[in-house]
Amino acid sequence: MEVLLVGNPNVGKSVIFSRLTGVGAISSNYPGTTVDYLKADMMVNGKKVTFIDLPGLYSLTGGTEDQRVAAQMLRSTSPDCVLLVADATRLEPSLVLLFQLIELGHPVLVAMNMMDSARKRGELDIARLSAILDVPIVPTVAITGEGMGELLRAIEGGQARRSTFRVRYDPRIEAYLEVLRLGLANFKLEHPVRGVAIKLLEGDEAFAEGVPEYILTQVDRLRKEFRKEHGEDLEVHINRDRYGEAGRILSEVYRPKVQPRTRGQRLSDLTLRPRTGVPILLAVLTLLLAAIIGLGSWLEEALLTAYASVTGTFFADLAEMIGGELGTALASGLDLSLQAILAVVVPYILLFYLLLAVLEDSGYLPRVVVLMDGVMHRIGLHGQAIIPMLVGMGCNVPAILATRTVESRRERLILGTIIVMAVPCSAQMAVIVGTVGSYGGPAYVLAILAILFGLVLLLGRPLHRALRFEPTGLMIEIPDLAVPRPRNVAVKTWMRIKEFFVLAFPILLAGSIALELLAAYGVLAKVVEPLAFFTEGFLGLPAITIIALLFGVLRKEMSFQLLVVLFGTADLAAVMTVQQLFVFALVMATFMPCLSAFAVMIREYGAKGTVLIALASLALAFSLGGAANLLLTYL
Repeated sequence: MEVLLVGNPNVGKSVIFSRLTGVGAISSNYPGTTVDYLKADMMVNGKKVTFIDLPGLYSLTGGTEDQRVAAQMLRSTSPDCVLLVADATRLEPSLVLLFQLIELGHPVLVAMNMMDSARKRGELDIARLSAILDVPIVPTVAITGEGMGELLRAIEGGQARRSTFRVRYDPRIEAYLEVLRLGLANFKLEHPVRGVAIKLLEGDEAFAEGVPEYILTQVDRLRKEFRKEHGEDLEVHINRDRYGEAGRILSEVYRPKVQPRTRGQRLSDLTLRPRTGVPILLAVLTLLLAAIIGLGSWLEEALLTAYASVTGTFFADLAEMIGGELGTALASGLDLSLQAILAVVVPYILLFYLLLAVLEDSGYLPRVVVLMDGVMHRIGLHGQAIIPMLVGMGCNVPAILATRTVESRRERLILGTIIVMAVPCSAQMAVIVGTVGSYGGPAYVLAILAILFGLVLLLGRPLHRALRFEPTGLMIEIPDLAVPRPRNVAVKTWMRIKEFFVLAFPILLAGSIALELLAAYGVLAKVVEPLAFFTEGFLGLPAITIIALLFGVLRKEMSFQLLVVLFGTADLAAVMTVQQLFVFALVMATFMPCLSAFAVMIREYGAKGTVLIALASLALAFSLGGAANLLLTYL
């Protein structure tokens, strides 16, 4: 049994997928594409059920790359059940998608999600809605697990069915559909004749396969005729009719509660208006920096003091017990790795992840998208492009993948280049804010952020002109502001920091031991000395810091942590000036992508494009570092 999970973006589809399948999911590529979907097999009452979580989409026609892939799977497969996850608080877009699934003849089951929020806003007659649409509907609250048992039983019991419901289109469109129905009646089609006819009128070329040329010519004539008479494309009118039908149905099944506007709703409005929203954004960023710098530096000092009192002579004894250069390298590498974690990871990265999770769970981040829309347009993008950039501030790897949500391929190329060159990941950002801020103060941090923002503007505009396209419009749903749920914040923070300890710490430990061994046998000096003229002369950095940059390609945030290993102390102020820390941070922020990002870029943009972007990023990083060193030296 095969179940496809579909739905608009941000309706809780992936949460329901996780609730239904547990942890047995694997990521796969749709054939012929680089777009991922999640797939999980599980046994339900002795029956094998395959769940496939498709990318979010609003329509089965057009859209971004990942949305087109989702639509293609719905066109090319015959699942036993299409599980539509709908947002009960914003039902119209979900109903429009449901209409299209019904028209293609899919057996549909609806999970009416976010019912807890919907109940607070009004009364939704689920039974009446189910009767009108002729589809089974199961109320759910994904984040709490409400309705998951009933949903699984409905899937296993084969309750999904092909609906007899029809959207009532404009009479002229219905006449066109009748003409096409007669023409297609004698041909074998994968989907119902009416559904195929609608898609042909929408201009969906994917449904042209197997359709005789004379019918396609007729479709083209009808589309031109409609355009001439009405001044708009057929697909626009068809979609308007779908939304009109959705609104009519909602008026029958939904009774909103009349409630006075709450304080939270009024605050929500203020965050969206540029006149008030921009100052609020600046205030949020200021508080974020202050918390990371102030609390992070206090936490760093406390942790290192506690660490020194607990470990005592343990590592010296360990080195003596093992003996030789190997013993010294192992003991020192382990000691300095732990110090690096306590000096950088816990006080700054963990704190950054925690605060980011608070902003996410509060619903504030989409407001940043809206506020940044004007700025993005100036560099040939739209506000939606800020989402991959924000994702990039978590990790560049999913950020590069997130560029798929941008409709234009040229926009994706611009965005990918900007992310690699000017958007440091959260771990890097936390290290920059925490370390540079602790030693040099907020002014140095703000200077780095200003330079990075300037790079976004400087890179975007020339790329926009070179690629010659117009930015697409912004389409985003704004959730209500809400008090962050402690459990959600804790889970998000843990999932992010866990990734570091699982993947990064082994690399850090192995790298620390390797550096200690290389230094002991004189190999490190042979690498450092030939490059000293550049590191010291051009960048103004201690010669040995080049090693941290080179090793940092494995994981870029490790560069600062490796400084602890290379200098043998967690007190970087004792071995580097504030100017040197600033230059090092600037180079690290714009340096080549890490190996993981490099691999994803090859898949997304090709080997040639990836190499060019990486080399350009390398040149940019060293140019900025040299310029900053020169400027600060003579100021």
